[in-house]
Amino acid sequence: MTPDISSAQQQRNHRIIVLALICLTLLGLAFRLYLAWQTNQTLPDTPARLKGDEPGYEGLAYALLKGYFFEWPGRTPIYPFFVAGCYAIFGRSPAAVVYVQAFLGATIIPLTFILARRFTGAQSSLVAAGLIALHPSLILHVSRVQTEILYAPLIILTVLSLLRALEQPQWQNFSLAGAVLAITNLCRPTGMLLLAIVPLLMPRQWSFKRKIALFMAYLGAIIIITAPWTYHNYRTHKTFLIYSVSTALLWQGSPEFYHLAYEQVPKRNLVQIWDEELNPARNGGHNAFTIEGDRYFTKRAIASILREPAVYVWYCLQKAVFLWLGNPMSDWPSHAMFNVEAMRPFFSPQRIVGIFWSRILPVFAALGMIVLRHRWREFLPLLLVCGYFTLIHSLTYAEVRYSEPLHPILAVVIATAAGELQRRLKLSSQ
Repeated sequence: MTPDISSAQQQRNHRIIVLALICLTLLGLAFRLYLAWQTNQTLPDTPARLKGDEPGYEGLAYALLKGYFFEWPGRTPIYPFFVAGCYAIFGRSPAAVVYVQAFLGATIIPLTFILARRFTGAQSSLVAAGLIALHPSLILHVSRVQTEILYAPLIILTVLSLLRALEQPQWQNFSLAGAVLAITNLCRPTGMLLLAIVPLLMPRQWSFKRKIALFMAYLGAIIIITAPWTYHNYRTHKTFLIYSVSTALLWQGSPEFYHLAYEQVPKRNLVQIWDEELNPARNGGHNAFTIEGDRYFTKRAIASILREPAVYVWYCLQKAVFLWLGNPMSDWPSHAMFNVEAMRPFFSPQRIVGIFWSRILPVFAALGMIVLRHRWREFLPLLLVCGYFTLIHSLTYAEVRYSEPLHPILAVVIATAAGELQRRLKLSSQ
């Protein structure tokens, strides 16, 4: 009788967990739909509502429907395809895109739960999913016509597929993992060198021949999926371009940019520097959104780094912090980090609380890894993924929005650490 009772209890617990996850997902969807509705109430349903990087993505999407296939090298194709699909169904309506993004954004809640279950129990996994369901910055992604809303679930799928390949080392699984990474890179190419961490994660007991074969399956899938896009770039622009231009990303991480952004008085924000230094009308005709302009600024960046390597190293160390806590030039008003008084003229009290919540999360994750230090090998894939993006943005340019798609990983660490602390407290009280 005992096994039957135990089995029935397990099934009952499983149903409760599934129901709780569904409720969390619906709760997260409700918040996202509310933000979408609120955003659409205050903005016109035209491209005039868009700002920053949004018009570039929207323009490419609309051009696709008009028969023009990515004639500009400034962006990769996945997110414009998504927007174009929305337009094909609902017409040229940014408001409709925002509503669809509410549903897309909610997918990271169950995906976070699935990722967390690889490291902790069901209850702690629900905590991780809950953190993401209520995550203010991830909810805010819904309102922006930018890649973050799609990139966040793709990053989780990339990690999940890689973990599965490492656990079940067959060439089919490594090929699938490579295919997912290729699609993620075609959404945003920052992870183009992420494949370099794969050999580091392969167990030592695997033979060298096996490692080579599985890595080639991983790399081969990436090449097969990426090659058509690279070929399109070659045909269109008559040059080898794997993904897209970087839009002067290295220059924005160079000592020359550092002096302009952080040392001049009065201090300027990113928009002002773009209007002055990256404006073709003022810099001799070099447009960072073109191949020529991007290469020009890359050469300037390299020259600047070679002139002042010590300044570059110091700036890189700062960018490692800026990525997770916010860049004072672009993410914090008046260059004042965590300054409530400086934020009040620009944000509501609720928004200030949300910003602090989102940007303090990496600190709790770091503390969580201290709690979980005895399990660091188990968490090595997550640590290497976060470390990779930290390194890339430290070398180039860092804003907090570049790290926000990685916050589900932070939520997994925090929830696992919380579960570990709870377990230790129970043991100590017995």
